[in-house]
Formats: sequence, structure tokens, C-alpha cells
Amino acid sequence: MVILFRKLIIEIMSKEYNTKNCDEIRVSFELSNNQGFIPLYTRVFLDLQNGVNPQKPMFITPMHLTDASIPLTPLFVHNKGLLYFETYISYKAINTLPKDDIIARAKKLIFKYKIEDCNGESQEFTTYDLGPVDIKSKELIYFISLIDLL
Repeated sequence: MVILFRKLIIEIMSKEYNTKNCDEIRVSFELSNNQGFIPLYTRVFLDLQNGVNPQKPMFITPMHLTDASIPLTPLFVHNKGLLYFETYISYKAINTLPKDDIIARAKKLIFKYKIEDCNGESQEFTTYDLGPVDIKSKELIYFISLIDLL
């Protein structure tokens, strides 16, 4: 199910980053304009083209950060894979609002995904590919952003 879901997402994604033959990159993520939501965490996965898809994230928001951000990571080998960001926020603080208002607020959040290569060049992306998706039983919303590494 997860693999099928990821394949569907890949079909609709449009963000690409040219690594310019750098074997290593580093990433960061910021979420702002919180709109009353409680940012929880972001997880970053690297799906590889050889069919090896790790179940564990490469990076996750550190416990001491309360903004779901990913500070600039160390350099890592990317193998021209696919970066897969999952961001989770809670709407418990605003759960008295109508669901349509909560989703409208979620769409106003500001996302900043940054990739930096081994030459110090970087690119920032500000859009997500899927979301906001409501997990009603947990009062959570999540977003997914995919960036294809070329």
C-alpha cells in the first residue's frame, strides 16, 4: 500500500533539483505562518532508484525544536534518489473551527524546503505535492513534498 501510494505521488510531483554531479547534498526545512496550528515534526526519507526504499527516515525534527523544522543536515550521499518530506501538524488548538476553515488555514502555511550541494549552491522550494490531508481521529494534518534529485 505504501509503495503504491508513493508511486501515485511521484506521478503528480513536479519539483526537481539538479545535483550538478555532486554526490552529496544537505537539506533543511522550515514551516512558518502557523495559523494557530501546533507544528509537530517533519520526517525526510530518501527513496532510491534501485528499488531500495528505507522504512526509517534519514532525518526527523529534533525533539528540542517545536516548529517541525529540519535544521541544515550534514552532507549525505543521495544516489540521485527522491527526497520525500512528511510534515505533521496538530489542529487541537483550533478544533472548534469548522473543518473547512481549518483546511483553509492549513493551505496558508508557508513551507521552505532547501537543498544545498557540495559546491555550496542551493535552491529553495515552497510548494508541497499532497495535502493538507486530515487524520480526523488524531486531529492531525499532514503534507508531503517530493523533490527528484537529478
